[in-house]
Amino acid sequence: MNTTQISKFLLMVFLTTMLLPFAAAEEPIDYYTPENVRKFADFLYEQGDYLRAAGEYQRYLFYQPQESEQIRYRIALCYRFAGQTEQAIQKFETLLRTYPEGRYVSSAYYQIGATYFLTDQFAQSARFLRDALPHVTDARQHAEAEQLIGLSYLMQKQWSEAGEIFKKLRGSKVASVSQKAIVYHDFAAEGAQLPNRSPFLAGVLSAVLPGAGRLYTGRFGDAFTSLFIVGLTGWQAYDGFQRDGLSSVKGWTLGTLCGTFYVGNIYGSVLSARVYNRHVADEFLATLSVELPY
Repeated sequence: MNTTQISKFLLMVFLTTMLLPFAAAEEPIDYYTPENVRKFADFLYEQGDYLRAAGEYQRYLFYQPQESEQIRYRIALCYRFAGQTEQAIQKFETLLRTYPEGRYVSSAYYQIGATYFLTDQFAQSARFLRDALPHVTDARQHAEAEQLIGLSYLMQKQWSEAGEIFKKLRGSKVASVSQKAIVYHDFAAEGAQLPNRSPFLAGVLSAVLPGAGRLYTGRFGDAFTSLFIVGLTGWQAYDGFQRDGLSSVKGWTLGTLCGTFYVGNIYGSVLSARVYNRHVADEFLATLSVELPY
């Protein structure tokens, strides 16, 4: 070993000896303190890892039970955003029972209604929020809950009911709600003017001329098929009775088929009108952009 190598070795030994006490003096991080558990839970929540965040919030709640209301509300939100709707609703309902006068009461009522809405339970959402409105004391969330009721009516194609709610909300003091109410009110007004087909008229038309009701609803192929089948079986039944009289097996058999097809043609036309109306409304609703506040 030459002089240079010896010098490097001695320098390394010296530095190691000098720095070792400082390294030993540094305290290790305790990741399981309540503060760090909460930070980690918040981090998971912000990253969208909601189910793991819910687990960490549960752990934090064990250490800090005095923060139970706030943390339980956050846990319920985690389940809602994770798509665990039944658990989310149960958590919100438990929160309301445990803290009936708490600071998150208005928010919890709104979130339950929003959870129903997001799972396409529009009638349940509107019904729940109508009953909950007296308990939603926060002015902003009260307006947002009313807005959500109106949206639930829209999604059920109840244009006039939705229009009445949004007409009222146009004067809301909550700017975000009043601005959207103008858009939603106009949308409801357009929905009420959508083209539609009368199921009664479609049935009557097909009773007069088989297939005419389908033609009325734009189902041209079905209209031709109905006219052809009813006409063909009817003509064959007539031919059978003409040749063999009332004892004709062919006449009675094809006459029964003709009657069955005739009734089915009327019923199918009624359904066709309903399907037409639903299709037009669904396509119209698909253009609606809904953004629910958290």
